[in-house]
Amino acid sequence: MAKLCLNSRDELLFLDLDKIAFFKANGNYTNITYIEGQQQMITMGLSKVEQVLRTALQPGKPSPFLRLGRSLIINQSYLYSISVVRQRLNLSDFAVIHFHYQFQSPCFETIKTK
Repeated sequence: MAKLCLNSRDELLFLDLDKIAFFKANGNYTNITYIEGQQQMITMGLSKVEQVLRTALQPGKPSPFLRLGRSLIINQSYLYSISVVRQRLNLSDFAVIHFHYQFQSPCFETIKTK
């Protein structure tokens, strides 16, 4: 995957899509979390991020990014495990589990169908 260039209000942001673990909605903003733990906020809603990702990725190839509900887009490349009972998913670089996310049942249905 290539880097994605986003134009923020006063700067250009270059996002390495391979290293992004997830995007999380924060009102009209989106928090980006990299698998190494760095975080960045962009002035773009999650729906707009989803559109930008669709256009940036190669057509015809499945996207590694999956939208879960209204507030989260995960990178499936880092999907480590899903606990149905605890309604929790774990994202990891397969060396150390980095992130845990509590999800609702509809999110689990989205994961099962992909």
